[in-house]
Amino acid sequence: MADAHHQTDPIDGAQMAPVPEGEFLMGTDPDDIFAKDHEKPQRRVWLSAYYIDLFPVTNERYRLFIEAGGYREEDWWSSEGWHWRIENEIESSLAWEHDDWNRPKQPVAGVSWYEADAYCRWAGKRLPTDAEWEKAARGTDGRIYPWGNDVPGKELANFHNLIGRTTDVDKYPLGRSPYGCYDMAGNVNNWCLDWYWESWYQYCIEHSLNRNPCLHDRMKKALNLDLKFKVDRGGGFATDLAYMRVLSCADKVFWTSDTRNLWNGFRTVRDISVK
Repeated sequence: MADAHHQTDPIDGAQMAPVPEGEFLMGTDPDDIFAKDHEKPQRRVWLSAYYIDLFPVTNERYRLFIEAGGYREEDWWSSEGWHWRIENEIESSLAWEHDDWNRPKQPVAGVSWYEADAYCRWAGKRLPTDAEWEKAARGTDGRIYPWGNDVPGKELANFHNLIGRTTDVDKYPLGRSPYGCYDMAGNVNNWCLDWYWESWYQYCIEHSLNRNPCLHDRMKKALNLDLKFKVDRGGGFATDLAYMRVLSCADKVFWTSDTRNLWNGFRTVRDISVK
């Protein structure tokens, strides 16, 4: 998808879409009987402007990280992530050596939060916050899915093991989000910056945290929360039709930072400087 406002990142070559500053509707109406507690209460959230990847990080982009010494340079890793990498002798993604998973345009599959974070540090970017991911997926009209309110179908996303593995990231143009982002539902999940706390939205409302909210390390420490999981968004190729809500813009799943399932992928964000 070509657009004059898109940017090509100088380090990893990612095509990135601008998401302008402003409000959007985050979460799900509490009257929705299918809404989970972590989707409620629905609220207005204001975000600064940012760029987000049009596509999940692909194998060809991830190769640049590996070839630049991504698994050898400690400076690109958090202390916890580096300890995990060394202890487990991790040198590449889980699916890196498998021919059905390692085509250049397929999303890198089977990366932990630690690996995604290290990649972002190498590229001079970061993972999207939970709120940034949701705005990029749904825009400002409160839609249920990235493409609108129609239920998922095989022409919109890679899910329900219809193919049984990941596909190239540009295969589902009809499933794009309002900002032109592909695979915000299906193919691979997207790691986010936030720690997972089921009551986070309620806390934000009670404390008027409606501008650039993020449950990052500093907030976790300040609140003295014993949190073990990171937010993961969008669902993946194996998301069952019975759980299609995971493909929605408001729902989420969560895993420990060292989790490496074949549906664990990610995309990156770069802040837009205000001049």
